[in-house]
Amino acid sequence: FDISNISSNHIVASMVRFHNGVADNSRYRRYRIRTVEGQDDFASMAEVIRRRYSRILLEARARVGGENADASQENPLEAMRRLEEEGESTEGVSGERTPFVRLPDLVIVDGGKGQLGMAVRELNRLGLHDLPVIGLAKQREEIFLPGESDPLVIPHDRGALRLLQRIRDEAHRFANGYHQILMKRRIEESILDDCPGISRARKERLLERFGSVSRLRKA
Repeated sequence: FDISNISSNHIVASMVRFHNGVADNSRYRRYRIRTVEGQDDFASMAEVIRRRYSRILLEARARVGGENADASQENPLEAMRRLEEEGESTEGVSGERTPFVRLPDLVIVDGGKGQLGMAVRELNRLGLHDLPVIGLAKQREEIFLPGESDPLVIPHDRGALRLLQRIRDEAHRFANGYHQILMKRRIEESILDDCPGISRARKERLLERFGSVSRLRKA
């Protein structure tokens, strides 16, 4: 998970997934931060962790609870692992069968003790106490673990650190890409503000109808 807050207008987050050391692009996710005002990496990290894993747990509990009312009382992490082992799937919104979302073997947050602490707090609130999570700080490439005051330092020539760096850099790239999309969209839409006779309501109707200023220009 990575937070991008180049400006306070569009604070975004990204989640990338690697499987067997390879980027799993189809499982990437991006988020617009909704509940945080201003630039606050800690609160933003808490929000995106909460949104990601609460959604996964809701899907799992619906599946477990639908089959056995008593099963809904089991530990959330145990329930998720059990469903993974059984090869379960959940139904999508349109009713089709979609692959069951697996919990990761390791959650990595971009940042040090602060970001890690917020991630651990949200996971604990969701009952995912045993889900492994670490923080990777950029400045010295130190790895922070929950409950440990001193960071873990892996030599820079080790493949383990290089893999963590690849994952972190990919999350950063994906978050920045989303941020640039939103900034470009905002710049294009602001052009309408300079047009005489375009009220806020009309601007909203035009953008809703055409989707973007470039499409409006073509029309």
